[in-house]
Amino acid sequence: MKIFASKLLLAILMLVLSTLICAETRSENLQVNFGVTFRNARLVPLWIADEEGYFKKQGLDVKQVNISGGTQGAQMMVTGGVDVSYDDPITCIVSTAGGIPVNVIVGGTPSLAYLIVGGPEIKNIADVKGKRVGSSGLGLSASRLALLVGLRRFGIDADKGQVTIVAAGQEPERIAGLSTGAIAATVISPEYRTKLEQLGVNMLADLRTLNIPWETSSVITTAKNVQTKRDMLERVVRAILQAHAFILNPANRTRVVEVMTTQLALKSQQDAAAVYDDLVKFYVFKKPYPTRDGFANVIAEVVKSVPKAAGIKYEDVVDNSILEKLDKSGFIDGLYK
Repeated sequence: MKIFASKLLLAILMLVLSTLICAETRSENLQVNFGVTFRNARLVPLWIADEEGYFKKQGLDVKQVNISGGTQGAQMMVTGGVDVSYDDPITCIVSTAGGIPVNVIVGGTPSLAYLIVGGPEIKNIADVKGKRVGSSGLGLSASRLALLVGLRRFGIDADKGQVTIVAAGQEPERIAGLSTGAIAATVISPEYRTKLEQLGVNMLADLRTLNIPWETSSVITTAKNVQTKRDMLERVVRAILQAHAFILNPANRTRVVEVMTTQLALKSQQDAAAVYDDLVKFYVFKKPYPTRDGFANVIAEVVKSVPKAAGIKYEDVVDNSILEKLDKSGFIDGLYK
C-alpha cells in the first residue's frame, strides 16, 4: 500500500507539474488578433498555419477575427482591434492616402482572381454591352475594380456608360441576381465555378489568365506595427511561409484538400480538386513578394475615386523588410529542401 501511495503521489505531482508548465507556455505565447475580410481559397495559408500548428511553433496564440469589409478592417487595425489582416491592398492605399500608413508585408494574389460570368442569355463578353452588371458594392470593393478592369480589357468601358454597374451584394446574392435576370453579368470567385455550371450560367472570361498585373488578398498591418510589433509580425510571416511550403508540397495535397473542403463547405471531390489546382497555380508562392506592376495598376484605379492617392508609390504601401530578412537568411529556401 505504501508503494502504491507513493506512486499515486508521484503521478499527481507529475500531472500538476505538467499543467503548470503548459499554463506557463500558454502565457508566454504572443496573442495575435488576425483579421480576415473575405472567405475563399486565398485564406488557405492562414488555415494551414493554424491547423498544422505553425503559429504555435512560432510561439503565437492566434485568434481569427472576421471583418465585414476592408474599411472596417482598416479602422480595427488603426485602433488596435486587430494586429494584422488578410485584406485587399486597396485598404493600404486608401488608408495611407488618408494619413495613416498601412503596409502589405506578404504579397497575395498577383492577378485578378475572378471569373466574369453571364446569365443564360449572355453567350459572350460582347453581349454585356448596354446591360446591368453587378459587383458587391459601388465603392472601392475588390469585385467592382476587377469588373471595371476586366471589362475594359475587352473594350467595354463602364466609365463611358457602355455598361451600368449596380450593387448586387455578395457572391450568393450576385449568383441569384443572374438567375432572376436582375443583372446580366457579374464577377465571381472561381470556387463557385461548379455551382455556376449547374445553374446554366455562362463563363465569359477568366481574368486570372489575362496577364493583368494586380494585387489582392495580402497580409497587411500598420506601418506603426511593423516598428513596434516587429517580433510578433516576423513570427506571423514565418508561419505563413511554412504554410506556403506545406501547400506547395504535392505530398500534402490530400491534407490541404481536406482543410479546404471543411472551411469552404465544398460539396464534391471535383470542386475540391479544381480549387486545389487554382491554389497552387494562382494564389500560393514560394516567395510572395508584392509586385510593383500590380500595385501600379491598383493605385491607378483607386486614384479615380480617391485623388489624394495620386502621389502614393509602391514603397509607401509595401514593407518587404521582414520577407527580405527571411529570404536572405535562407529561411525560405530551407523550407523546400
